[in-house]
Amino acid sequence: MKIQLYSTVIACSLLVCLWGCNKPKADDDDEAVSGNVRVPVHVQSLSRGNIEDAVSAVGETEALRKEKVLSPVAGRIITLNVLEGLQVHKGDVLVVLRTREAQAAVDGAKMLLQSATTDRQREEAEHTLVLTDSLQPRVVLRASFDGTVASRNVMEGELVSEQAELLTLIDPATIMFIAEVPIQNIISVHPGLPAKVHFAQLPLGELNAVVDAVTPQAESQSQSVKVRLRFTGLTAKQEQVLKVNVPGNARIIVGVRRDVLVIGRSALLHDDESDAYSVVIMTPDSLAKIVPVTVGIRSDTLLEIQSGMLHPGDRIITHGQYALADSTRVTVE
Repeated sequence: MKIQLYSTVIACSLLVCLWGCNKPKADDDDEAVSGNVRVPVHVQSLSRGNIEDAVSAVGETEALRKEKVLSPVAGRIITLNVLEGLQVHKGDVLVVLRTREAQAAVDGAKMLLQSATTDRQREEAEHTLVLTDSLQPRVVLRASFDGTVASRNVMEGELVSEQAELLTLIDPATIMFIAEVPIQNIISVHPGLPAKVHFAQLPLGELNAVVDAVTPQAESQSQSVKVRLRFTGLTAKQEQVLKVNVPGNARIIVGVRRDVLVIGRSALLHDDESDAYSVVIMTPDSLAKIVPVTVGIRSDTLLEIQSGMLHPGDRIITHGQYALADSTRVTVE
């Protein structure tokens, strides 16, 4: 009987030992209860600053002074003095033409020379050709302004018709940016406003400009209004690199909000269902707190926010805030 009692006691002792070994540690329980597991986040101190209210628009460069040189007569191009990219000055000879009738007379003299069989006939034919060539009128086309040859459509010796397009001249100093401003934003755009223009395809950075003119007619298909921007303060290198027909993006500064709360775009949260905005702050005791905000002016990188619950110096979570619940313990990564 005693032996059976001792066996029962030993079995119970073993069960108690096994239960004690498998029991969760007290520290683990405390950590789970107290929320010591921290979510790593990035934070940024909330500050006041100025933010530009801008109207964005796409467009491309265009030369305000551009001339297509046309042939005033039908005839042959005797001399072509220019090629693409050549800089010319006002009064420089671009093209020399001979009318069709004059060219026919010269061609007749050349045929006479070709048909000569004796030295005397050749001598007389050569004299006739020189005389005919000198007496036939020529049409000289000159540059009407200082500029650059943008394109050339003919070759020397080519026959051209009347009003044929020979080449195109542009004045690089008159290159501007034509922005297509959405019609709903045009009410705030007027001459004199500052602007910024950026070209993704050119290594120019952001160029300063000013609104030079607003066209009075809207484009029916694109529902936009063309706004001419004049570049200001260009360096010699920027003037050299700037070309026509280059697409770009413009920001026309229509106002500036001063001394407002600003944050980076990455800090803002948007609820698609309620169309509400919020940010998440890190409280002094390292807890996440969701704060509803109203969004004001937006720039490419910054946002104006308004909330009576926010103050300069608050730590705004900029990365890691998605899906964070209130009172989640966080740590700065």
